[in-house]
Amino acid sequence: MHFFYSKNHLAASTSKPIEAFEFINDFGFEEYKDIRQKPLSLHFNEGIEICFVTKGRYEWVVGDKSYILLPGDGFITCPWQKHGSPREVVDLGEIYWVVLKPKFFNETGKFKAGNWSRLTKDDNDLIGRIFSANENHKLTKAYALKSLFTELRTEIEEQKFGFRQRVANLAEELLIAVVRHIQNRENRHLKNQNWFIEFDKMLKSDISKKWTLEEMASIENIGITTLTRLVKESTGYTPANYLIFLRLEKAKDMLQSSSKKLTDIALDCGFYSSQHFSSTFSKWIGMSPFAYRKKLTVS
Repeated sequence: MHFFYSKNHLAASTSKPIEAFEFINDFGFEEYKDIRQKPLSLHFNEGIEICFVTKGRYEWVVGDKSYILLPGDGFITCPWQKHGSPREVVDLGEIYWVVLKPKFFNETGKFKAGNWSRLTKDDNDLIGRIFSANENHKLTKAYALKSLFTELRTEIEEQKFGFRQRVANLAEELLIAVVRHIQNRENRHLKNQNWFIEFDKMLKSDISKKWTLEEMASIENIGITTLTRLVKESTGYTPANYLIFLRLEKAKDMLQSSSKKLTDIALDCGFYSSQHFSSTFSKWIGMSPFAYRKKLTVS
């Protein structure tokens, strides 16, 4: 199964099914099974492109940002964003795409869908702000898009009673679904950031404690897998390694600002012994605690 309807693309089979809709420039679904692969250079669209991957693995770029799209992932670009395959070919797989052309949309976020839409002015303003400010074009696990694409195809091709209104409704639903996906992602990110701030404070307030992963996770009543994911997203470290990082940062500060013995610093920072402290410090910092303190004194 494949189809490609376009008002301005020579590779399209026809434009007839979408001619009744001023707000649709392109609409298609393609199964890329040929190992010769079809060429796809970097390009702009005269509208907002929304994609959804059903099979395969797609490499995609927008400007200097690279993405890997997997089944269930969506994608969005604005008219001024150059995008496409970094290898200028379409990877093997299955993908839906539609290019919706609003009456007005620019990089400052000013947006108006057009007279076909029942979206309010506030809705239009929000869509413009969200899309123009969006820096992550991949819509991970955007499963809600699939049914919208399949329904859109049915309405466009069968053109039964009321199809014009249904197509307009589905176009609006696509815009709404993408906005909600981006908002939910941003809310999760903000929640994770707030969670991490409290987590970071907790560890720093009792840095000498012999923390276990279970104790770290129990603070927010989450599992170890979730704990590991959240800490990695914020720091790049596993929880255990982030704790080591914090202990070493505390130790570096104490080596510089106090005259305490290395054994006392080791215990204050949560290391089992001066030997454990020295070996860990040397492995992470590249010199022993003694050499680090001496270097600070000389400089």
